[in-house]
Amino acid sequence: MRYLILALLMIPTSSLFSQVEFTANDSVGTYSYPFAYGTNMGYYPGWRDKNLADLAAGNPEFGVKGVGVNGMRPALFEHFLEYYGYDVRIEEFEHYRNLGINYNTVFVGYPSDEHRDQTQHCASHPSEVFANLYTPIWDNGENGTPVNDTNYYALYLYKMVNRYKDFVKVWEIWNEPDYDFSANAWKPESFPESWWNEDPDPCDYALYAPPSHYIRMLRISWEVIKTFAPESYVAVGGLGYPAFLNIILKNTDNPEDGSANSEFPHYGGAYFDMLSYHSYPHIDGSLRDWNNDIGDFDYFRHSDAAIEGMLTQKAEFEEVLTKYGYTGTNLPEKQWIITECNIPRKEIDNYIGSEVAQINFLMKALTISQKEAIHQFHVFNLGEKKTYDEAESEYHTMGLYQKLEGTEPYQQITNKAGIAYKTMSDLIGEYRFDFDRTATLNLSDQIDGAAFKTPDGKYRYVLWAKTTKDRSEEALENFVFPTEWEVKGINIYNWDFSETEQSQFKIGSNILLTGEPVIIETLADLGNRGSQLYFEVYPNPFQEDFFVNLYVPKDQRVRLYVADQKGSMINRFFDGEEIEGGLYEFKIEGATSPGMYYCFLESNSLIETKKIVKLSSN
Repeated sequence: MRYLILALLMIPTSSLFSQVEFTANDSVGTYSYPFAYGTNMGYYPGWRDKNLADLAAGNPEFGVKGVGVNGMRPALFEHFLEYYGYDVRIEEFEHYRNLGINYNTVFVGYPSDEHRDQTQHCASHPSEVFANLYTPIWDNGENGTPVNDTNYYALYLYKMVNRYKDFVKVWEIWNEPDYDFSANAWKPESFPESWWNEDPDPCDYALYAPPSHYIRMLRISWEVIKTFAPESYVAVGGLGYPAFLNIILKNTDNPEDGSANSEFPHYGGAYFDMLSYHSYPHIDGSLRDWNNDIGDFDYFRHSDAAIEGMLTQKAEFEEVLTKYGYTGTNLPEKQWIITECNIPRKEIDNYIGSEVAQINFLMKALTISQKEAIHQFHVFNLGEKKTYDEAESEYHTMGLYQKLEGTEPYQQITNKAGIAYKTMSDLIGEYRFDFDRTATLNLSDQIDGAAFKTPDGKYRYVLWAKTTKDRSEEALENFVFPTEWEVKGINIYNWDFSETEQSQFKIGSNILLTGEPVIIETLADLGNRGSQLYFEVYPNPFQEDFFVNLYVPKDQRVRLYVADQKGSMINRFFDGEEIEGGLYEFKIEGATSPGMYYCFLESNSLIETKKIVKLSSN
């Protein structure tokens, strides 16, 4: 059946498709898919893509729990598909889908030698882009396809998109097309040579071609992809520099001077509906500021400063989009994804680096991404290239798994970051960010986090105390749920829940937060799901009366009583009968003499005794 469909797609008849007639200046679709807990796959000799997908999502057949991934960022390069055939990865993508990996971003480009532009735009290096970009995109089907077969990039997209469109949500055009060799991309406008003032020379960046060629690829991508996969998104690819976005938005694909005319009617913003960017806060200057007084940098190498760096970079891109009217008023707003991001778990040179900081950063990044309408977050990387001891670069210790090369498939070791990633995916993956509920939390400036909600109205909260000290993840702030919510108990999940499957129940509405994010459910949202039977006595020691609070997660038989140190019964509350799940509160008034008392609890799942001391009234 698959090949019949593909054969039909090769028939050049207008009845089989309708060429796109709008641009991203007219409409940008609402992103309605779940948030993608994504990863970059990487390459590890001895590991096939199916093996890596098993590691990402988990596969019980091989005893792999996975790290909670539901989206990946693989590549489908033209040179690879031309050599091995365009169907070569269909089986792999079907495997991804069977594992629940459904929210994929594929980055495209990279022509075969036969289809590569041989023009020497740069004297020292040939162009990296496709030949014949400026031949017509469409023809009348003379060569058996609706696209012009001599436009190699259009033909590549047509053949690839029609085969893989059911597996892909976002098509990312190139990877880091603005990779800069000149150090001019990051310079502000006060520098004449800055990209804000001058388009880069082809020799100075990754494409080795004029920027108009990249805009031309965006235009071809938009027309072909939106014609044959209208529900998917076209993303400008993995940008690092707002100055390059400015170049895209101020130029058309006109190879002469980037100006608009009847042949080149739109500037680059018309040809993408999603902005993908890369964020590495440890290397982009986010974690240090120059101090003239000391002649050196002030450092703030902690997870919340890294989060601020990730958001500052987004704000800089947003500023450029606003400059050109992409605000939702004049022109549609763009959608957002992050396709590479992480901090290292080992300190190299002056870069941040610790396992605790990495765990905290990833949990915070996954939370804040959803809060900031970033629809996909793809961690770099699934596996590490070096062992911890071998690592000489900060990029060597950014994996959810330890070094995979040299390790047999399914003998891998999960990093703590991978455990935390899965915890977030397991506990928040079915939830959506809730703006109103988050606002109602009334978080202080020292606390960050968000509220998430299921369609049936259940909430979970990710909260933490903000870190502020260099090379420290320590922070401490008390948080109290709003009084009007009448929260009587909370269930707390730590970063390693996906491994331990243990949570802690706390009676009351407050929690002492640290720099490590926790996921919280209130008693109202627990119902009869999960958690452990829990009870507490307070105050301890006491002078007059004390209290017993009991939380029962589901209906079960319970025996609960209080005795003095001689074993004499003072209070009996339950005597082995089945009680309903819920919260029970008791005031103990019979402990009249100073000394030791005991509270005994016995249930289907727990036997526990707590000691309570009554102080003398003297």
